[in-house]
Amino acid sequence: MHGFPQRALMGLLSIGLTLSGCTQVSTNAYDAIADFEATAKTTYTWQVEYVPRSISQDRPNDRRLEQFDATTVANINGIRPEAAGSGPDSQGLWWPVLPPEPTVDAIEERQLKGETPRSPEVIKSIDYAITFNKAGESKTLPTDYDVYRQAVKAVEKNRPLALTLGPQDKSVLQAEIE
Repeated sequence: MHGFPQRALMGLLSIGLTLSGCTQVSTNAYDAIADFEATAKTTYTWQVEYVPRSISQDRPNDRRLEQFDATTVANINGIRPEAAGSGPDSQGLWWPVLPPEPTVDAIEERQLKGETPRSPEVIKSIDYAITFNKAGESKTLPTDYDVYRQAVKAVEKNRPLALTLGPQDKSVLQAEIE
């Protein structure tokens, strides 16, 4: 029991030191919408898994993934993109039109000797980013769903954002409506 408070204190100090390396940035209160742009790129990708016909004991989990056609649409500030095929979903995101399914010829073309292809699957992916001005310079950094949603809400309310940047200003960790 004696070591637990010390470990807890060390954990808090570690968190404090990590957060102290973060930078705070505020967007312009007078022109909030022009000062930042939150993007969620939604993508559908056809993927086929190729597995060996005979599984050996030294490599029981060998498998190979091949990606085929993909379609992407950019959700900007929560506004419906013109190219949207469906949505909004339960997270308020719009999705592209489904790309064409790979043909049997295309699947067999990529098949290696000794492999069997599985049925094609559609893989969904989302990449979040936010663009903002920092010291007069436009920056685009990766972020997550929570920051994207805060930015969408800020746009709807025509309010600025306070952004918390990650270590070395390589990502946006948090956004708060001001």
